[in-house]
Amino acid sequence: MRTFLPVEDSRQKVLALTPASSAAFRFSESNERDNRLGNWLGTEVSDGTKLGYTAVVRLLGQRFELGPDIEVPKEHANGLAKYLAAEEAVQSGNAEIVALMKQVKGDQGGARERIQRMFDTVQKLKFRPFSGTTDALTALRLGEASCNGKSRLLVALMRASGIPARLVGGVVLESGKKRTSHQWVEAFAGGHWVPFDATNQHFAELPANYLVLYRGDETLFRHTSDTNFDYGFEIVRRQVPAERTLTTFPAFNVWALFDRLGLPFTLLQTVLMLPLGALVVVLFRNVIGVPTFGTFLPALLAAAAGETGLFWGIVAVTIVMLGVVAIRAALNRFGLLMSPTLAILLACVVFMMLGTAMVAERFGLQELTRLAYFPIAVMAIASERFYLIVSEGSTKKAFKQLAGTLLVVAACHLVMNSIAMQVLVSGFPEFLLWAIAANVYLGRWVGVRVVEFMRFKAVAAGAGGGHVAAV
Repeated sequence: MRTFLPVEDSRQKVLALTPASSAAFRFSESNERDNRLGNWLGTEVSDGTKLGYTAVVRLLGQRFELGPDIEVPKEHANGLAKYLAAEEAVQSGNAEIVALMKQVKGDQGGARERIQRMFDTVQKLKFRPFSGTTDALTALRLGEASCNGKSRLLVALMRASGIPARLVGGVVLESGKKRTSHQWVEAFAGGHWVPFDATNQHFAELPANYLVLYRGDETLFRHTSDTNFDYGFEIVRRQVPAERTLTTFPAFNVWALFDRLGLPFTLLQTVLMLPLGALVVVLFRNVIGVPTFGTFLPALLAAAAGETGLFWGIVAVTIVMLGVVAIRAALNRFGLLMSPTLAILLACVVFMMLGTAMVAERFGLQELTRLAYFPIAVMAIASERFYLIVSEGSTKKAFKQLAGTLLVVAACHLVMNSIAMQVLVSGFPEFLLWAIAANVYLGRWVGVRVVEFMRFKAVAAGAGGGHVAAV
């Protein structure tokens, strides 16, 4: 199987790319016509085998101002000749396409005027999501097309007008899952390749959520014939450092340090946000009075839930903890010492996490498959504490602490995954000094907790309404 990998250019930088496939496949990279290809080769591949890759890409928006003085030269450099030639699906020399180009005055005036007229003409075509390839001539004759038909027609008109143009393929990034790829156009004007998307009405500009996978009239996937093949994209928005931050403040630039060490930015983000998560735990425990398993365990679980999402993170924690309680009760019959028991529980946690991930994959629950990101030792210790409270006969108390822990995990997740907080702390790590100061203040907290105030509210009200008698 072959597909295109994200390219690198002035607006798009690939920070990390990790292939993923079963042992049945061997992955390799290659280049073809300035495009980057990922190739998976395997023999005796069973049904249901999955393969793919994960890419972290920094994207920027792009906008060009085409001045009226930009002319369309009669002759172009040799390297641009191929972007003026007709192709099988881009029939720029066809009489009907040439006639349309002349009808809209695509051969008169400067580059901007010509492109604007042809762009407006193609934009007016009715959009219809055809499957498969729609060539330029078919789009013209039908008066309707999908993004690839519209883009091929626009390229054909531009080439007929003497303006070098090419197709660009990729994905419009929107958080979630999708199967739809996209095509648009680049035209060479004023010494630059300028983007145009007649389908989404972007003239000489490209939004920051356009990911370029290839340039040219290409097929996104190629694979062995007679193969039941399906694909999809899963898109997650993350904060990544701007390019300029890697070169500023070299004395205390943690982003640049992680970049030099080849460590993922997500790890740095987790490290910097953990103290804020711990501060949230302190607030809930000391000021509000919510019981939890451990002091910093909710913050660690919230950091892991960044990969699964809050809902599936809570589901995963609940599944593992209840499962470990059942296993711990079974082990209790053997009268084992504490250390061997914890070691066995650790192994059981591993099996439960892997088993849950396998079941989640079976049912297509991709978020839950990332359960492996959770810290195993923390899960084992939390489960052990849960069991100890249950074994003491305080089942209600155990579930109350579990509920409190999950509540605080949710609060930590909201703070630690806040884009605003991530930008603040990542840009100014010294902000964590305020977190230390807040903990110093809370360390001297002697006030009544919110939960206690609510608990004894009736008593306080009764005391206030009574009478005092002097003896």
